[in-house]
Amino acid sequence: MNSKCAFFILGFWMLTLPAFAQPGADADMPALNWESLNEEQQQLLAPLQEDWDTFHPHRQQHILRNMQRWQDLPPEQRERIKRRSRELSGLEREQRERIRNNFEAFAGMSEEERREIRRSYQRYRELSERRRRELFDEFQRQHSGRGRRGPSDENVSGNDAQQSDRP
Repeated sequence: MNSKCAFFILGFWMLTLPAFAQPGADADMPALNWESLNEEQQQLLAPLQEDWDTFHPHRQQHILRNMQRWQDLPPEQRERIKRRSRELSGLEREQRERIRNNFEAFAGMSEEERREIRRSYQRYRELSERRRRELFDEFQRQHSGRGRRGPSDENVSGNDAQQSDRP
């Protein structure tokens, strides 16, 4: 996957959060196949072509509505999204799917649950690089028998990270 694809995927996730928060909306909306998009839409959404026909119709419509929103974003915000997307550029399809599932699970949480996860993540980011590596290694040891997984695969509140950093 190239960096443009990752860029659009990340941007897509950021711009479609409201779509996941409204299950059942436009339930009777017909799916749009790739060929039904006009040339400009296909050009802008080219990195999503491979997955387009698998998207729920509501998601497709939401992406189309938000193309203009992306173009209207301030350059700094677009640059931040691009920078983060480069991190995703080498991921396999299964990894992208796992990230998408985690994102959807996060979007389905209550505001309080999301706030707690953000606070926990902030506490984690404040740990030293050495301590984060220790926690990651500990996680890998604990989950080594369950296949290749990472911390994003678990619903971790962050309390473990905070508590295990105590002397």
